[in-house]
Amino acid sequence: MKSLTIIQNTRAGMLAEITTLLESHKIDLRSIDGNTAGKLAVINLVAKPYQACFDALTEAGFTVFANEQILVRVEDHPGALADISRRLANVQVDIRSVHIVDREGDHCIVALATENDFSARQVLRDQLV
Repeated sequence: MKSLTIIQNTRAGMLAEITTLLESHKIDLRSIDGNTAGKLAVINLVAKPYQACFDALTEAGFTVFANEQILVRVEDHPGALADISRRLANVQVDIRSVHIVDREGDHCIVALATENDFSARQVLRDQLV
């Protein structure tokens, strides 16, 4: 799964600007979450078509980072994410972002962006979606 991260100085109306831009390009926003850290806004999103979204945002002057994410299916219980984190830490794979995408009964779908997707996929191959 591909996602985009916008890191920008925060300002009033920025979310309206982003969503209006995507609307004008007929880009389907599949998920979005955002936070501020001091004066910086960090907005993560998944949109289709991906490349058109990336192009529209960068052409509009936003600082955009592209991320490839792997999807894993985990049991929905306390410690499940800790187990995944430890398994990746044990092989020196850094997790750059994590997001619970969906819950299905007693399982969750988790999206991970790592600094080494090949190794992460090897370690978590039994849980890949």
